[in-house]
Amino acid sequence: MRAAVVALLAVSMLTPVPTRAMGQQPRATDLGETAYQEACASCHRTPARFMRRFVDLPQADRQAALDDFLKTHSAEDDAKRAAIIAWLETNHVRR
Repeated sequence: MRAAVVALLAVSMLTPVPTRAMGQQPRATDLGETAYQEACASCHRTPARFMRRFVDLPQADRQAALDDFLKTHSAEDDAKRAAIIAWLETNHVRR
């Protein structure tokens, strides 16, 4: 009997346990977040520090300033830049 319990415990320790709760879907990675990781994160681990200079601008001015900034900072592609700006607006601007 004890050997059977030990064997069951050993098998249960080898069986992968899902890390998500039942019914919870994995978080889809945002295209802007992915673009940020590819183009920006090697120098700017988080956007909080460089966003300080943009955050108090009106939204249209902030987006234009971010677009100009990103053109010269490893995000020359228009689509990538737009995705990064949308992600920053959604996740890193206090409302």
